[in-house]
Amino acid sequence: MPSNRQALARRSFALASAKPQYAPDRPAAVEHIALVLRFDFEKHILFATCRTTLSAVGKPLHAIEMDCADLIIKSVHSAAGKRMEHETVGGKLHIALGQPVQPGKSTVVVVEYEARQPRQGIYFVSPDEAYPDKPVQVWTQGQDQDAHYWFPCIDYPNAKATTEIIATVPADFFVLSNGVLAEVSADKSSKTKTYHWKMETPHVTYLVSCVAGKFAEHTDMVGRLPVSYYVRPGREEEGARSFGKTPKMIGFFADKLDVPYPYVKYAQIAVADFIFGGMENTTATTQTDTTLHDERAHVDFSSDSLVAHELAHQWFGDLLTCKDWSHAWLNEGFATYFDALFREHDRGPDEFDYYRLQLAARYFEEDSQRYRRPIVTNIYSEPIDLFDRHLYEKGACVLHMVRRMLGDELWWRAIHRYVEDNAYQNVETIDLVRAIEKVTGRNLLPFFDQWIFKAGHPEFKVRYQWDEVTKSVLVAVAQTQETSQATPVFSLPLTVAFGFRQKPELKYQIFCDKNDQTFTFALEQKPDAFYFDPQGDVLKTVELHAPREMLIRQALEDKHLSGRVDAIRALARDSSMEVVDALERLLAGKAFWGVQAEAAFALGKIRTDHAFQALVRARGVAHPKARRAVADALGAFRGDEACDALAPMLRRDESYFVESAAAAGIGKTRSAKAFALLRKALSKQSWNDVVRAGAMRGFGHLGDERAIDICLEWTPYGKPPSSRYAAIEALGKLATGNKAVRERLLELMDDKNFHVRITALDALEELHDRAAIPAIENLAAQDVDGRLKRRCVEAARAIREYQEKPSEMHVLRDEIDSLRETNKTLLDRLERLEAAGKPHANGRSQGSRRKVSRR
Repeated sequence: MPSNRQALARRSFALASAKPQYAPDRPAAVEHIALVLRFDFEKHILFATCRTTLSAVGKPLHAIEMDCADLIIKSVHSAAGKRMEHETVGGKLHIALGQPVQPGKSTVVVVEYEARQPRQGIYFVSPDEAYPDKPVQVWTQGQDQDAHYWFPCIDYPNAKATTEIIATVPADFFVLSNGVLAEVSADKSSKTKTYHWKMETPHVTYLVSCVAGKFAEHTDMVGRLPVSYYVRPGREEEGARSFGKTPKMIGFFADKLDVPYPYVKYAQIAVADFIFGGMENTTATTQTDTTLHDERAHVDFSSDSLVAHELAHQWFGDLLTCKDWSHAWLNEGFATYFDALFREHDRGPDEFDYYRLQLAARYFEEDSQRYRRPIVTNIYSEPIDLFDRHLYEKGACVLHMVRRMLGDELWWRAIHRYVEDNAYQNVETIDLVRAIEKVTGRNLLPFFDQWIFKAGHPEFKVRYQWDEVTKSVLVAVAQTQETSQATPVFSLPLTVAFGFRQKPELKYQIFCDKNDQTFTFALEQKPDAFYFDPQGDVLKTVELHAPREMLIRQALEDKHLSGRVDAIRALARDSSMEVVDALERLLAGKAFWGVQAEAAFALGKIRTDHAFQALVRARGVAHPKARRAVADALGAFRGDEACDALAPMLRRDESYFVESAAAAGIGKTRSAKAFALLRKALSKQSWNDVVRAGAMRGFGHLGDERAIDICLEWTPYGKPPSSRYAAIEALGKLATGNKAVRERLLELMDDKNFHVRITALDALEELHDRAAIPAIENLAAQDVDGRLKRRCVEAARAIREYQEKPSEMHVLRDEIDSLRETNKTLLDRLERLEAAGKPHANGRSQGSRRKVSRR
């Protein structure tokens, strides 16, 4: 069963406005779209002509209906110039074709139009008084269904067409679009250049792209394929750091898929103010310029994941495109998993395995704290609702399960067949199932029905017991998830293994298909180690119960990273000195950084004085990501001593992110020294302002009302974006009942920066102020961005629920605080008993304790 907190937090995925959604009919087939574009960069106006070639399907076509929003239609006519009757109603452009178009025959519709200060689809970027260094750029963003905000089209992924773009810009500008650059012409009298791009391979409308501005170019060749990236002049070195592995990624994907890169070029262009991380426009990916980073950030930050994800989409999403949005996991789940696969190839199995655990953790958080849904569902309000942790992370984890089930050879053959059979077409999940069956003979419909078309995952509680009399092991396995029609008791095979010091490991396969099962294994001798799903291939949560000595051995010696992590997480429930010493050995040794990070997190959960001292001694652990975890874990302790331990990590570390984690941790200590340290940290300059943002998060954790005015000072338009987000987030934690803060957050819901608006909504939800609901609901009704609209609905709903059930929630929080204090007292007593007169492993007596208060 879920915890009380999960039961309170998890809500329905489907909003009140949700309904079953299906791909639309296709009375016309669009064959080609040609766009002629000019821009007024000062007034933010697009002047355009859209020439659409289409043919009738099934029966004579008398009229065509195109998606068209916020566009000013100037005229509609035929290729010969004959005017066509038309009207725009409810986001649709209805065009009477005059002469009926017979099935199989084509016609051309020409629409001349403007987009003035567009809200979506096409975005103008320009400097202003607040941000005078911003570049002048324009870029488009079509996913999910935003293409019709910048050109009239049938804006749905179930149809593909060839495209071309002819864009005229100032002479010192560059234009990137899909396909091949057919021509560049210059007009000296107007000081302009015109770029003519042609995409001769059909693709869907949301992948049509145009980016213009001043850019520096770098091009590599992968065989005959040009691979380019474009960045703002002066950022070439950062571009190389961020995009330099792209040729290696192309080679890896093409080789493993046995399908060459399918287009004439691959380009990436980094733009300002991008509203996503990246967008896989066919042959021409748009990336956020915030991924460009300096040498110091590169110590523990990489753009590889973003770059690999968007590149993988060229096969999964572009070459093969989901037929309707309910199957969008075939785009996003594949791209996320192929990012992980390149990580495995480039950095090794430990990086791959730990990354999979991180993907699963992100999905688990959404599943437990927001909502649970099937990966494939057609019940939603807007397509963007589906682009969540279920679609990306859970989809990737399910693909990994398929890979392990089939084995690498059959997996790659099956994926090759899936791509080959469906290239340049639209796909649904059944197409993947059929491709697997063709290659392997296996019908995976039961598997997909359970993992894709139903919701949730197994939540295991596993208990190990050795019976000395019968020389056997009893393994009790319970599935504790709340079951329903949507979430089943899962049926799946799992591996269990037993390790011995003097003999090979023994592996067994069990089949779990009931709420409670007990498996018995007759063995010649008592095992030294027990492993449940040792490679961590199954998407699941596990509460593992085994003898302390077995868990310690597994944590220290298991050859599988997932097994070590399972053991470390189980040990976090054990506050004994023996466990703390083992975790400290992991931090002091040469274990993979992810194992060291898990050891640090476990020590933070144990929260004894002995654990605190172990973390203090681990502050110099070599890997910056492990140090970051140490800083985070030290933040679990309250008081001046914990603050003093974190202060040197904030003062100077080779990693920006360690300093940022230390700042946030200092706030968590609630020390009287914290406020001054955090205020001083605000002056630190760092890549993307990550250190200052950490200090803002620290203020939020600290709960000192003196920080409210400081955070408010960092919210205005003109401050660094990352600091604005963190300051707004902190206000949501600091200022419950503060009317001035509420009013400021309401103002920020109209900010020019999309992410500021989203963060303001998050903060308002955190304040639980019912007075904010009318403004939130008004924004939901007026805004066009589906992400913002959904977030408004969720925030308003959460505020109402909090107000309607305040006593229940307050009692629950009081009980949790009381349990923490009781647990703290018991741990202190236990540690005193263990430490009295007992020498520590490093020779120092632990009889005396330092005064560190703990939550």
